[in-house]
Amino acid sequence: MSSVSNPRAVTAAFPAGGLVGLLGQNAEPANTEPASNLPSTQRHFDVCPIWLELAIRHLSDAQVAQAARVETWRDTDEPSRTGALEWEFEASIQAIVMCGMAIEAFYAVVQTIIHSPQSLIDEWRDERTPRYIQICEVLRRAFSLEPKTVSSLRQTMGEIFRFRDLAIDPCGKMDTQVLHPELGIGVEWRFAYFRYENALLIVRATLQLIGALVGSGKPKDADLQKYIDTLRWSVESLQNRNVLSGRKQEPYSDPRVA
Repeated sequence: MSSVSNPRAVTAAFPAGGLVGLLGQNAEPANTEPASNLPSTQRHFDVCPIWLELAIRHLSDAQVAQAARVETWRDTDEPSRTGALEWEFEASIQAIVMCGMAIEAFYAVVQTIIHSPQSLIDEWRDERTPRYIQICEVLRRAFSLEPKTVSSLRQTMGEIFRFRDLAIDPCGKMDTQVLHPELGIGVEWRFAYFRYENALLIVRATLQLIGALVGSGKPKDADLQKYIDTLRWSVESLQNRNVLSGRKQEPYSDPRVA
């Protein structure tokens, strides 16, 4: 089960030379061959499937946490109920944030291949264009998407990034109480937003979004085609994970739930 560790006061002891020395960045690299001369698998380490894998792992935790919360809610022990809500919240918020990271990672690779005009980048900066709209525009250009597809892409990505942004900066909602859709009682907004059911929808949507682009996308750029051909197998294998079906898993005991 994944959890968020509690911050503790620690005394950092950095080696002479700081982090650069610690990481060995001053040392000569083992391979001095120019990156452009290396095979593509050596030039690029793709983190998109890793973020997707992590999203699924945390979704699995959230599913188990939800089952524990349902079981715990039959009792009257308030601390146990709160612990169950916290467990489901922590797993769900991590699954959702990982989805945003997966899309960002996918976009980053596409952007390095399909360079956006500087005038467009300047326009985004001046008009403070939302991040998800910028990403959608790059994907539209890269995959020559039809207007109907772009509209659907914007709607889906807008929801994913709305939740991702709430996880990063929840300003304005800090003290908000909302009705929990499953419990029917007022709870902190985060327990209603970041729960298993929403995490499941967002993880599914993220995999479907990326899966559709790598599965049926028709980029004109040869390098982009090679990239999605490589990524396709990873995405398809992740789409077959049992947790995405929504079927219940075996219960798991968490120390926060007495």
